[in-house]
Amino acid sequence: MKLLFIFLFFLTDYGAWSQQADVYSEEEKQSNVNYFLQHPLQINQVTSDELLTLGVLTPSQIINFISHRTLIHSFESIYELQTIQGWDLVLLKKIKPFIRCDQLNRKWHAFIGDKHQLLIRNETTLEEKKGFSPKDTRSKTRYLGNSLGHLLRYRGQLNTYLRLGALIQKDVGEVNYLDFKSFFIEIKPNQWLDKIIIGDFMNQWGQGLVQSGGFSLGKSFESIKATQKFHLGAIPYTSSGETSFYRGVNVQFHLLAFTFQTYSSFRSLDASLSSDSTNNSKQINAWIEDGYHRTSTEMSHQSNVKEIAWGGSMQWVHKPSSLAIQFNLSKTLFSLKKAASPLAYKANSWFGHQIHNYSISFQAPIYTIQFTGELAWMPENHFALIQGGALAASKKIDFSYLLRYYAPSYYSPKAQGLGESAETTNEIGIFIGNQITFDKRNKVASYLDFFKFPGLKYEVSQLNSWGWELLSRYQWEKRGKYTFFGQLKWTSKQLDVSRDNPTLNRNHLIQTSLDLHQFRSRKLDLHTRVMTCLLINFKRNDTGLLILQDVKYQWRTWGVQLRIGFISSSSYDSRLYAYEVGVPLSFSIPAYYGHGFRNCVVLKYTGQKNSILSMKIGRTNYLDRDEIGSSLDLISKSHKTDVTLQYQLTI
Repeated sequence: MKLLFIFLFFLTDYGAWSQQADVYSEEEKQSNVNYFLQHPLQINQVTSDELLTLGVLTPSQIINFISHRTLIHSFESIYELQTIQGWDLVLLKKIKPFIRCDQLNRKWHAFIGDKHQLLIRNETTLEEKKGFSPKDTRSKTRYLGNSLGHLLRYRGQLNTYLRLGALIQKDVGEVNYLDFKSFFIEIKPNQWLDKIIIGDFMNQWGQGLVQSGGFSLGKSFESIKATQKFHLGAIPYTSSGETSFYRGVNVQFHLLAFTFQTYSSFRSLDASLSSDSTNNSKQINAWIEDGYHRTSTEMSHQSNVKEIAWGGSMQWVHKPSSLAIQFNLSKTLFSLKKAASPLAYKANSWFGHQIHNYSISFQAPIYTIQFTGELAWMPENHFALIQGGALAASKKIDFSYLLRYYAPSYYSPKAQGLGESAETTNEIGIFIGNQITFDKRNKVASYLDFFKFPGLKYEVSQLNSWGWELLSRYQWEKRGKYTFFGQLKWTSKQLDVSRDNPTLNRNHLIQTSLDLHQFRSRKLDLHTRVMTCLLINFKRNDTGLLILQDVKYQWRTWGVQLRIGFISSSSYDSRLYAYEVGVPLSFSIPAYYGHGFRNCVVLKYTGQKNSILSMKIGRTNYLDRDEIGSSLDLISKSHKTDVTLQYQLTI
């Protein structure tokens, strides 16, 4: 048995579906918080879609905001928001950290009220990994770089119209300190030309069947937010992830009731190559998306394929009714051909030189129901469909639903529709959710999702396997004192009995969570969480238990956060996920299994001149083994210690 910490975004096997969506939906809010703390919304320019993405305001509050701003033209102070219908002091205090009120500059190129942020982060593991040890007769492959990881990031808000950013990163074991480079310049002229982005960017179109950038909750107890996406257009890329973005130029402008967007991109992608049937040319065997270039083999995958992409979107909005319709298209060309997969469950997967994606999407509020939908297709008659709705039956009761069909042969490189799989393909489903608020302190939220897979899947050798997922959550809150929730989640899927026996067997995963957050004072809060899981299949029953205790204390310019964690899991399939705080503007969602402890401490010192110095030390101790990890990440000890240092300066 093992205890491993694996970042959520790279999980794709059976254990990943067990808790990935639930933990992500629970803790993804922190990602939203981090983003909007770094990039507060300018209330004199913010759009309704951006306010919806914030995840704090109701549709009626947003409509009242836009109407009031149209009437007065511009705000002088954020405190004017109290005069808007449906806005009060409590809401203002809640939203204040994520907004700002800057006077609109007359010239976009005049640097007035500029703000700059510089962040330097270094990280390492104290114990020696095999990849950094001397070569021996059994293995001569080693990491080419040192055991330090580095990140340098700059963000600048030069005025209300001009924002820019740059990032360079070197992963642990890499040689090149400029291994990953990213930058963007965003200009908002605030006339008919809405936005220009030069550099790295994403697109959020429709319901995400062609282009899905920004934040996505996935399945969530907050079912309305999980089933509703918004057409945001172009978004600057600010992450240190090395995939899933474009690099080029993106332009957005409007004319009367129409908004147009067009983009073009050229960048290099990592891929493993093989010879084609003639042995005269190369073809793409598999995409490499982890971003690692630590060994000669990994470096041989670097920048092997050139990607050229372009596309556009046209949106029409009927302002009296808020009906919005979008027409979207994108085209992607690769310098080499993607080979067809020899695996049976990937027989319908895309292969070739180019991809064409088209879609029509809409958002239509009718009375108290917000309808959304998108139909996407490829020229080869492969298509995908999403249609959903959200209903506020009263101030205390709301419902939502989402229907989806993703053909086994549908593929879009940047798609991310709600579903069971990491890719938006090979799935039929219906998601139904509701929330009942009994009073200011008590509410219950639930959802039920039925899904079916028309084609084959990994470890599923028969067509039309099916399953369900049920979640119910009770939450109690005493404002400023306590928050508590109890949650039950039951997921059921069919999988092959074994590789040699394709008979389908139903697997059940039952998970529970108890969470208590106590705010003892302005300086001290305590957070306790107990999580369990039970995996039932014909072979055996696996169990998992995770107990976490967090303590956060603030004293003048010093802040400290402590965590003590205990994990007891009988197998990898019963692993558990938990949010773990990092240095400011970072966090992780590791996975735990085996038997052991995970403890960490984060220290933060806020100095003069808006500088913050922080450090995180995380220590994992194993009770059931003497080795950690595998291959070049192998540590021949029963413990692992990670250290992160960060300096942040805001001017």
